Amino acid sequence: MRRWLLIAGKFILVWMLCHVVYQCIDGLRDYKGGADIAVVLGNRVEPDTTLSPELKGRVDKALELYREGRVPRIMVSGGNGNTKQPGRVPEGLAMKKYLVAHGVAADRIIEDNHGENTYLTARDFLPVADSLHIHSTIAVSSFYHLTRTKYILRKLGAPDVHGVASDRHFLSDIPGMFRDCVAFYKYVLVY
Repeated sequence: MRRWLLIAGKFILVWMLCHVVYQCIDGLRDYKGGADIAVVLGNRVEPDTTLSPELKGRVDKALELYREGRVPRIMVSGGNGNTKQPGRVPEGLAMKKYLVAHGVAADRIIEDNHGENTYLTARDFLPVADSLHIHSTIAVSSFYHLTRTKYILRKLGAPDVHGVASDRHFLSDIPGMFRDCVAFYKYVLVY
């Protein structure tokens, strides 16, 4: 019995490593074309309402896509965070304020403050895609998060989904890669 557990453990470890390598390759291979919209997935907003470095990297990448004319609209999606504390704002609102301050017209930004996780962001995106007649999408997130993001958007019915990763990288990306590997299979089984 112990031998079988050891074999199973090694198999799972090798499988995870293969998946992490795949998600790195997939996430670091940016889509070069355009789309109808960029969907930016949220991350932490600082207590002073500024974007965390991780989130700023994602939003800056969407801003770059917009300025290059590769997307005419941006959907910013994140959770409410700890908005019960005075001065705190939801992730979507913080991202929208940042984009407006950097020259994006407010009517080009769709704000979603109910995207507490990747699945909820994808679910919230579908009515937006339907109402705006969206035919193509660029998901914008950290490189290790794009495989799961594209998977759930496609599974829920989003059209022609591509990915572009933030240019910023952090030490927290290392545990994030393994966490996202496990989360990917959770999404496969649960959603």
